[in-house]
Amino acid sequence: MPIEVYTDGSKINDQTGSAFCVIANEAITKTWKAKLSPANTVFQAEILALKAAIEWANTANEDVNIWSDSESSLQALKSFNVKSKITQEAQMTLLENARIRLGWVKAHIGIKGNEIADTLAKEATTDGIPASLPFPKSFLKKQLLQLSLSRWQAEWDNGETGRSVYSIIPKISNKQLHWSRECIQFATGHGLLLPQLPQEIRPPLYRLLRMWGNRKSPSLCNEMSTYFILSPQGTKPKIHSPLVEERPIQKTLKAKYR
Repeated sequence: MPIEVYTDGSKINDQTGSAFCVIANEAITKTWKAKLSPANTVFQAEILALKAAIEWANTANEDVNIWSDSESSLQALKSFNVKSKITQEAQMTLLENARIRLGWVKAHIGIKGNEIADTLAKEATTDGIPASLPFPKSFLKKQLLQLSLSRWQAEWDNGETGRSVYSIIPKISNKQLHWSRECIQFATGHGLLLPQLPQEIRPPLYRLLRMWGNRKSPSLCNEMSTYFILSPQGTKPKIHSPLVEERPIQKTLKAKYR
């Protein structure tokens, strides 16, 4: 009878583990566990477990069936277009030994060997032997994005230009805000009629724009009524019209402050 080997990878609380177990004559004859970096993925843990099992099987001089519940890892080993060094090394070993066969097994249906491998992989997240693998591209992209945003935020905090916009949006983001042309003109201080706007109403309007920016709601200019931000203190509005949809901001300001 061929020897049965079960492999698995696991990630718990950002800790990554890889493992396999060998079963011969219904007895566990060998176990292997490795602890990866928190940055490594479950896929990398699955591939590492398969590679370790293949290397062990290559020394067994017997027929060996290696089982994995990771279809993506098995497909990677079958692929001719592989860039991962660890996958390529496993493929080379398989080509050298025809007595090693790979197979897929469904996870968590009570298969003894697979359940043991699953337990070992979870244990490996804390007590496996250290294993070093290159970080995946997804992790590197995330780190670069976080670094870029951090530097961008520092430049935005300490900059000398764009301070009127900074008072509205102090925290940078790569998410798009759908501001209307009129709102952009007001926030940046480039509107044609802004010099005529009384100083006393600018801070409240800045606060309103900042609240909108934090909530990421639809365009503030389409939500706020003209009277809410432009009516002089102590007076009642005569018209409850949207600021942009029915009355452009330039005409509104010109009518009230010319």
